[in-house]
Amino acid sequence: MKKSLFFIVAAALLLTGCRSVSVLSLDVWRPAKVTFPPTVTRLMVVNNSAEPEEKEGNRYKDISAKEFTLVVPHDSTTYRLAENIAVELDNAHYFPEITIFYDDSITLPKSLYPLLDDRQLETIRGGASHTAVLSLDKTNMAVTMEDQPLYDDYGETLFVTNLSVATTLWLRVYWPDRVDPTTELVVDTVYWQTFGYTPVEAHGYLPSTVGFVQAAMQHVSQRVRDLLVPHVDQVERYLYTSTNPAMKDANDYWQQQRFTEASYLWEYVYEEQKNKTDRAMAAANLAVYNELHDQYDKAIEWVDKSLDLFQEKGGHENTDVAMLKDYRKQLLDRKAVDKTLQQQM
Repeated sequence: MKKSLFFIVAAALLLTGCRSVSVLSLDVWRPAKVTFPPTVTRLMVVNNSAEPEEKEGNRYKDISAKEFTLVVPHDSTTYRLAENIAVELDNAHYFPEITIFYDDSITLPKSLYPLLDDRQLETIRGGASHTAVLSLDKTNMAVTMEDQPLYDDYGETLFVTNLSVATTLWLRVYWPDRVDPTTELVVDTVYWQTFGYTPVEAHGYLPSTVGFVQAAMQHVSQRVRDLLVPHVDQVERYLYTSTNPAMKDANDYWQQQRFTEASYLWEYVYEEQKNKTDRAMAAANLAVYNELHDQYDKAIEWVDKSLDLFQEKGGHENTDVAMLKDYRKQLLDRKAVDKTLQQQM
């Protein structure tokens, strides 16, 4: 499994002057919610959605808190959205083939929102076996804009405008070897905030209607990609170091990406030294080392050992306990989905 590890912050002081924590950024793979069997060789994207309503759900609140209806025109939004989704899926290089269905000879239900029938699916698939169909069945796009005053310490007044686009997609996946499709819901919201000496000036810095609709489509398309394709997520992890010579040497090894040598020194500190804080820090670092090698059970064991030692110390160590409890939960989550991830990879 591909991973990359690099430092965001070299060292940030944690609680005392004799020990610190390095903040790491770790790329981890997350499984898709939907698992496709390896027999699926083609995914065909179909637009079966009516255009979003131009007025429904679109609101503007002015500086006096009075509400108005926004009119957001849509011209082939759903067709362009289907194209965006197909491009995102194609760029993921996960499916052998991604195609888009264009054929005006077949009438799709669109706003009626029924299932595609066998005849329609046969036409869409074009007789190709092992083809799954992703149908965009319904699209909602609610736009909200609000003006608010801001007052500084010198009596000056600025105006801030907040703009958000909340997109909701209803999708169906039609499988080549199943009778019934599965339904998926994807939601996403993008935000903008601009400032000016007047509301009109603040509005001038907002993207155009075409611009924010396109941005919303691109963003929600990425959500669809993550729904269907295993993807990389970035998480933060923490490595302890201290004035203890072995801990300092281990940190030097880690900085040189000599991870195994660093782990030997942390094991030495945990097994052979008496200071409970140093032992707790070494155990926490060994949890990160084992997570890097996908050894989640061992990583959880080391987190538990570190927690036991920090909890024995008590007092100001409660910060470490809270951090490690959160880390333990994240490890349990990764362990729970690892089997699914291996199937998808």
